[in-house]
Amino acid sequence: MYYIYLLLIMSVSKSKNLERKLDNFAKEAKNELNSVCGSSLWESLGFVFFDQLEDSEKIAKANFYYGQLQIINEIKFSI
Repeated sequence: MYYIYLLLIMSVSKSKNLERKLDNFAKEAKNELNSVCGSSLWESLGFVFFDQLEDSEKIAKANFYYGQLQIINEIKFSI
């Protein structure tokens, strides 16, 4: 019984650690998007906002971080 309890505690701990790491990745991606876009307006408009950026390098970077956020949200939803 003690062994099962210990495994359960370890599992919860790993889950919380994963969630914390995902939150950190999401925060970093949002900060990068805010920097590239110059504001947080992209949060309400989504990837459509990126087409208004003036240079292709910024568009590529914004699309990369937006995709990263989508993956993070999918992972969080499945755990």
